[in-house]
Amino acid sequence: MAGDEALANRLALDLVWPLADGVVREDERAMEATGLILKHLIEQALPSRKSGDRVHAAVGVPAQASINNKKALLDVTEGTVDKLLIVSEAFAVAYAVDRFDECLIVDIGAGTTDICRMHGSMPEPDDQVTLKIAGDFLDAEITRAIHEKYPEVQLTPQIIRRIKEKYGYVSDTSDPIRVTLSNRGIPAEYDITDIMRESCLQMTRPIAAAVQELVGSFDPDFQADLRQNIVLAGGGSRLKGIDLAIERSLKAYGGASADCVQDAEYCGCLGALKMCVDMPEEYWERI
Repeated sequence: MAGDEALANRLALDLVWPLADGVVREDERAMEATGLILKHLIEQALPSRKSGDRVHAAVGVPAQASINNKKALLDVTEGTVDKLLIVSEAFAVAYAVDRFDECLIVDIGAGTTDICRMHGSMPEPDDQVTLKIAGDFLDAEITRAIHEKYPEVQLTPQIIRRIKEKYGYVSDTSDPIRVTLSNRGIPAEYDITDIMRESCLQMTRPIAAAVQELVGSFDPDFQADLRQNIVLAGGGSRLKGIDLAIERSLKAYGGASADCVQDAEYCGCLGALKMCVDMPEEYWERI
């Protein structure tokens, strides 16, 4: 993958992070980088594309992305894509798993967590919540907590991400988590068991509160159906015990059932692809 190759050679590169809070950063270098990534993806997907072939693309955005965010996407795809379908990331997950009736989609990505109530029709603005509390937030919390307890250790975003993806948990118990970190080049073993759980809870607590709000403000005749059909997706859904944590947060509401999708990282992409196949031509926005 191009991203893995770039990170592996990052010491020799001037890296640009094109996304922030789940959307394209509105500065010239970020827009240019996003355009280059898009062209690379199209070349990989359509290696035998001929001149004159039309390209339609579906792009996921946070549930409450602003008009400016969507305009940035239109600007960056101009000249590369002929027509664009801009969709809520949570709705794309719902499309992938065919869950449209009385269910709650919780998509925990890198920049944002998007929560969407599905009830048989296109979700309204009141059915959707976007939190800027997701994977990047958790990385920062883990970094802060480790440095607070072990100020001498050397950390990088890549080290933190590997630790999070391997050890992240919010369950009541865990095997001891001991990782090898460097102090001025000297490796040593550090216990981060409690650090990992408390850092992960800093992310999951606000997500649980937002889930409670969307359940509590729904039609009371259908709240039980909503609680029993919670779908967790995105990289954050791989935290050990997050499904049980969400269920516990709704115990006072009458109990809940939460399930994680099998393909946490690509579920939204599959939903977007299904939409591309299904959507009539008039739903596409011309660039």
